Amino acid sequence: MNLLKTMSIQKKLMISMAFCLVLFLLISSFISVILTTRGIRERAVNQELPAIVGEIRNDILRRIGEPLATTQAIANNAYLLDWENDGLSDAGLDSWKRYAALLKSKTGVASVIWASGSTGKYMTEAGLDRTLSPANPADQWFYGFLKGGKSYAIDLDKDVRSGLFMMFINVRYEAAGGKAGVAGVGVAVDAMASAIKSYTVGNTGSVFLVRPDGSLLIHRDPQLADGKHFLKDLPGFNGDLSSQLLAGQKFVSSSFSAPGGTQIAAASFVPELNLYVVAQVPEAEILGNVLQSQIISALIAALIGGGIGLCVIFVVSRAIAGPVARAAGMLGEIASGDGDLTQRMVVESKDEIGALADAFNRFVSSLNKTIGEVRKSTDAIAIASREIASGNLDLSSRTENQASSLEETASAMEELTSTVQQNADNAKQANQLVVSASDFAVKGGDVVGQVVQTMGSIKESSSKIVDIISVIDGIAFQTNILALNAAVEAARAGEQGRGFAVVASEVRSLAQRSAAAAKEIKELISDSVDKVQMGGSLVDQAGAAMEHIVTSVKQVADIMSEIAAASVEQSSGIGQVNLAITEMDNATQQNAALVEQAAAAAQAMQEQAANLHRVVGSFKLDTENGALSERSESRDLVIHD
Repeated sequence: MNLLKTMSIQKKLMISMAFCLVLFLLISSFISVILTTRGIRERAVNQELPAIVGEIRNDILRRIGEPLATTQAIANNAYLLDWENDGLSDAGLDSWKRYAALLKSKTGVASVIWASGSTGKYMTEAGLDRTLSPANPADQWFYGFLKGGKSYAIDLDKDVRSGLFMMFINVRYEAAGGKAGVAGVGVAVDAMASAIKSYTVGNTGSVFLVRPDGSLLIHRDPQLADGKHFLKDLPGFNGDLSSQLLAGQKFVSSSFSAPGGTQIAAASFVPELNLYVVAQVPEAEILGNVLQSQIISALIAALIGGGIGLCVIFVVSRAIAGPVARAAGMLGEIASGDGDLTQRMVVESKDEIGALADAFNRFVSSLNKTIGEVRKSTDAIAIASREIASGNLDLSSRTENQASSLEETASAMEELTSTVQQNADNAKQANQLVVSASDFAVKGGDVVGQVVQTMGSIKESSSKIVDIISVIDGIAFQTNILALNAAVEAARAGEQGRGFAVVASEVRSLAQRSAAAAKEIKELISDSVDKVQMGGSLVDQAGAAMEHIVTSVKQVADIMSEIAAASVEQSSGIGQVNLAITEMDNATQQNAALVEQAAAAAQAMQEQAANLHRVVGSFKLDTENGALSERSESRDLVIHD
């Protein structure tokens, strides 16, 4: 199986078809030899062997034809019939002798007889030989013949006295008065016996005569023709076979096993002689030469047919496997690196080979189209990868700049957070001072009635108020500066600092009003101090001014409370902004790292796109619309039917 896997399709086809061809030739030759052998055997047994036996039988009948005619002429001789009617008188004896002698000399018969049933005289060419008697066993043949009613009888037997084979032809005659007898001749048949002995069937087959009782009469072996050997005693013969052959049929045959191999025996009954012509021949001699010739002929035919078949197998297998091999070669060229997709197979048949060529062309066309699209996509990927790489580099630079800016912004926000916290603390202190001033103003209103008595105290209190006003003026000035700084930072923060800018503006406005109010209070206090000396005339004016001062101080206290609350909220908001900026800085740092990774990936993708473009560019594609170029047309492969 491993060897078959390494073979080409053509070799596999040739081996399988050659094996089938050889197997077919062997089987057909074997069947042909068997059928031919059977036919030859049937022809030999049913035609040739009967013809040979019939020829021998006809030769025997030919040999007895003339003596039989002579005997019939004797039986119908009018002179002899008249002589029989006269009782075979002595007067006619000489005439008989002369007639018999003349007949014997002309026909060559061995003896001439005339046997009378009425007188019992047995006449030969020599005269009266003997007188027949029904009581004599040797004469029973005569009386039996007369009683049998046959017109003639031919007996072939060996003469006891001479030892020669004699054929006795006896013809019944009828004389006047119903006198019957036998006219006959005796013929020496040594020549016929020799001819029968010399008959051969095949190379070693023999012919012999057998009596109806199965005893051998004439045989090639003289020792067997003694009347004591029977057909069933011959090698291979048995009682059943002898009975089958000696059944009185015109022709019968059978095969049997003998020491020398299978034998064929045929028998033909000769009623004229009451004998059987039996032929025995080895079956191999009948079939041997013909069988050998048939085998040689079958081998020659097998060799010639096998040679022609192998040539046809070679051509057919090459026609089948050739296009497959060429298709494999073209695919190998495509796979080996040349990548020539311009080659096509010309379809010239509508069988499986044509289908293979058409499928190959469609496959190459589809592959050509796919590679073309891949090439276009590769070009687009290469351009896109270069743009992505360039964009990633620019984005990486911008991200780094943004990270640096965010870091600076975070640092500034930390400083702003510290300043806002300080402002919140200052606003808290100012609120406390304003509350104290309010308390003092209330108390001043309470003691307004005592102003006159306590002018000195008022003077001192006025001095303290002047100091407080200075403090308030300083707080207002610092608040104004803080609001100005907050506005600047809010402007820097942009959209996110817009709300803070509004608050800063309000704080600045309050600071300006606080400063103005403090200035007015200072002027009033100064005027009060200047006019304290004026006395009580001005107490009413002082009470009214004090009331105005109390109101203003309350307003300042409210404003300072709002400033303190806003400062706390501003500190919390700036803390959240600082936290958000810190998170933005971390995210920007992560984005910068991701951008660097994306830039590296884009660079790798650009390199892979260039490599893919180089690989795809190695393929040779068709010209536009799939038409073959002149170079590809010159390399078309032709598939023959």
